[in-house]
Amino acid sequence: MDPTADELAQLRAEVERLRELVGPSEESYEKLRLDVLGARDAARAAEIQAGALRARVLELEVLISGYERDFEWFRHNFIRRLHELKRHLPTVRSVARRLARR
Repeated sequence: MDPTADELAQLRAEVERLRELVGPSEESYEKLRLDVLGARDAARAAEIQAGALRARVLELEVLISGYERDFEWFRHNFIRRLHELKRHLPTVRSVARRLARR
């Protein structure tokens, strides 16, 4: 027998023995590896998108806080001016009555 052929047969037998230990086929493991890589990429993309959404939520919360502060300022000033107007209203009425009499 040719020593090279004998060594080749031993190597083929070893490959078959290892395939039996590993499982169905190398192709299946390659598909699984690609699935794992695809899942990892999808998870990274989801994390990036979640981070962008968290940033947007924070931005909106800051805007809402500013709008609430502006509303409180407006309400306070409107009520203050309304009270001033009510205080001067009798004076305005009496002036209007006097002007109407003339």
